[in-house]
Parts: sequence; C-alpha cells; structure tokens
Amino acid sequence: MSPQNPNQPLVRLRPFQREVFRDRETGVVVLHWSRQIGKSFVLAHWAVDRLLTRPGRLVTVLSNSRDNGAEFVRKCAEACQMLGVAFDEMDESPDIEYENMRMEVRITVGGRVGRIKVLAANPRTARGFSGDLILDEFAFHENSWAIWEAAEPILSSNPDYLCRIASTGNGKHNAFYTFCTGGLFKLSRVTRTDAHAQGVNIYDPRTREPIAPEEARRRSLDKAAYDQNYECAFRNENSALLTSELVSAAEDPDVGEMCEMDWTAVTLRRLRGCHFPLYGGYDVARRRDYSVLSIFEHIGTMMLCRAILRMEGMRLPEQQLRLDAVMMSVPKLRRVCIDMTGLGLGLFEYSQQRHGGRVDGVDFGRSVPVPDVIKAEGRQAKTVRVTEAMATELLRMYEQHRIRHPYDALLREDLLKPEKIVTPGGRVSIAAVRDEAGHADHFWSFALALEAMGAGGPLEYEPITGTAREETSRHFSSRRLDGLSGMGGFRTGRGRGWG
Repeated sequence: MSPQNPNQPLVRLRPFQREVFRDRETGVVVLHWSRQIGKSFVLAHWAVDRLLTRPGRLVTVLSNSRDNGAEFVRKCAEACQMLGVAFDEMDESPDIEYENMRMEVRITVGGRVGRIKVLAANPRTARGFSGDLILDEFAFHENSWAIWEAAEPILSSNPDYLCRIASTGNGKHNAFYTFCTGGLFKLSRVTRTDAHAQGVNIYDPRTREPIAPEEARRRSLDKAAYDQNYECAFRNENSALLTSELVSAAEDPDVGEMCEMDWTAVTLRRLRGCHFPLYGGYDVARRRDYSVLSIFEHIGTMMLCRAILRMEGMRLPEQQLRLDAVMMSVPKLRRVCIDMTGLGLGLFEYSQQRHGGRVDGVDFGRSVPVPDVIKAEGRQAKTVRVTEAMATELLRMYEQHRIRHPYDALLREDLLKPEKIVTPGGRVSIAAVRDEAGHADHFWSFALALEAMGAGGPLEYEPITGTAREETSRHFSSRRLDGLSGMGGFRTGRGRGWG
C-alpha cells in the first residue's frame, strides 16, 4: 500500500455512517437507510473492526441472496485492503445454490483467527452462530420473524454479542417494519434527502447529470416505490388496488395516442378510422388536478385505449370544445360518461343537452346495488359507493388481462394511486393519495369509460370485412384474444358486470 498521510483517516465515513461504525456498545441497532448510500460499506467495515478489536470473534452475516452475500464479502475484503490488514477470502459453498452459500473472510490477530461468515438467511443458519450478527436487507428475508426468534436467544446469552439489522423497506408485513416502528431498538433512519445533504450525489438515470432529491422524485415513474426505496416510507402493496405488474401487463406503446391540451390531427384520424364501438370516460377538473378524457375501442372482450386527452388548468368552455370535437366527428363513439360530481355537473348538463343520450353523468357520491363480483367476496351490504363498484370492475379488467393502454409516466403513476381501505367497522372505500401530479384522474377516466361501455345496451351485429379485418389481424397478430374469432355479433350487458 502507498504511504498514508498521518493527518488523514484510513477510511472516510460520512457522519451518518460514522455514528454506526463507532457504536461498539448498543446491543441491537436497526439501520433503515435509503438504497445506495453505503449500508453494506459501513457494515463491512464494522465487521472487520469487530475482528480486529476482538481477536477470534465470529461475525455471522445472513444475506437475502447469493449475489448480495458475495458483494458483502467483497466489501469486507476491500476494507481489509484499505486498512492494510492481511486476510483470507474463501467460498466453501458445495454448489451455487443460495441455500448452501458459505463464504468467509478470515483475519488472524495475535495468533487467533476471526471469521466473517456469510450465510443464506433462514432460521436454521440463524441458530448456528455464537458471536455478532448482521442481518443484511432484513426486510427481504423470508420468514423474518422465525429468523429473529432463532437468533434472539443467542444474542441474549452474552452482553458482548452485538446485532446490526439493515434494510430498505419492503412493505409492512415483516419483522423489519415492526423493528423500525415499534420503538424496540435503537434506530438509525437516513433518507436519500438526508444523505444528499451530507454529500451523497444523485444522478439522472438518462442524462447522468447531478440532480437534487426533489427532482429525482419528480422524475420517478412510481412515486410510492421511490418513497420506499429512497425516503424511508413503507409501501403497503396489499392495499394498492392495481399493482405495478398488472399495469405493466396492460401497457402497449402502439395501441393508442396520448394528447396534451388538444386532440392532434393524427389522433382524430385514428379515432375516425376505428371499426368497432368506442366509449369514453371524462374525469373533470379545473385547477388542481388534470381533466382526462379517455376513449376505448371495444373489440370482443377487450378494452383498447385508442386516445387519451390530458388537460391542465383549462377553462370549462375550452374543455367543452374538446369533447364536442370527438362527439361530432367520430361516428363510432357511442357513449361518454362524465364525472358530474361538483365541477363536472355543468359540463355534463350542457353536453347531454347538446349530444343527448350519448352522454351520461356519474355522481361519485351516490350508492349503487352491490355488483356480483363484490357479492362473491362475501359482502353482506346491499349497496356500495359507486366509486368502489367502478374501481372493482376496472380491477377485474386488469386481472383478466382484458385492457390495453399506452405507456405514459403520469398515466402509470395515477393508475397506482387508488387504495382499498377497510375501516374497523367493515366499511370499504377507494381512496387515492393526492400529490403534485393529481388525484388519480386517469384512473377514474378509465373507470368512467368502462361504465359507459356497461351502460351502452346491446350492440347490433356488425360484420367486419376487408380493411377492418386486416387492420385488426395486424394489431393482434402476436396475441390470442377470446371473443375475436367471429368478428361479429358483439354485445354489451346493460348495467354492471358486462362481458
């Protein structure tokens, strides 16, 4: 190693790392830290320090994957190299299976061999140590409570045995969430914002330019995932109505057009060229949220989003002109449902007067008879809020993979906002957290379009030939869609539970 400046420390740590590294007394410390701010780095140095200050010590590390285990060993080796300490690194795993992982770093001090042993995280390996314990990415350990139950008696047997538990969040249904929120142990919580203030840089994934935490969050596609990964929030996936997986499965970049503030000529031509019935959903806003008008083509059992118009801060008369443009020039647009709650009432009344029965209004504050899909869950109530009924039907479309829509960052973010909330008394509501990007406006526009389709009554037989058949075949050449084979005889059921 090159000579060190005696005035410079061998290892440079930021203040939040230094506090953890220097703590040689606290029995259990929980590190709830943002991703990519040096959790493994500081814990690897802490483990090496334990072997140097307590010759012959065993430090057991339970890791959630073989790759993460190997990375921890590498960081321990780097710590030894930085300190100028001789070490041996070995992999005694009998195969490449994660469950059989056995990696070690060995350091000899005063003739005594200390070991940092990296093992797969499970209750069996948690019973096999007698020394210090590191639970790395503990929120992602399977059977986290069983692992802790196996380890706790050993830690309790010797006051010199210390435990460090580190992870980013992974929902609320694991031991790590309880340890972070229950006040049981000393907690070190460091967000990306905290780390940035202490010199940890953030770079835009596309431009590679340095950016601030606020800008990084604004550019993220999934705000809830960002907050959990970087700002120490806990995401409850079980309460989310739509999951990221369902939304991703429905995204198709070629299925339709995204428009900002006004229809494009390309979009209007595309809508006028549709051969199957079209239905629209219009979530109305004026200042704080977006107004979103979505138009879907109904082909067989599928909803294909052909166009989305997103309007921000637009006066209602100008919004009315955008609605008129498609109502008057797109022959296949059968029906549009408008959110007539509050601000949308005037727009709905004027539009219905102008376009008649092709426009329906939905009052989000009213109740409706319980749909069959909710009855199947065992609900005893006779009515539900219309928002729950609409959201449940839209969820069913995603679960049955019967919906396609364009990819768009704001659209995806909105679709992930609604949550199903059940009160202690059993009352169910659908709620969406409001942020700077709105209040799930795209989600409710989709739900209203599905409502328009369900209220449309029976469709006459429309045989498809020539160009229409060829166009449809091209679009679905790589997918098998039930209900398309006959290319005719379509119907919708009146009211909910269509299709």
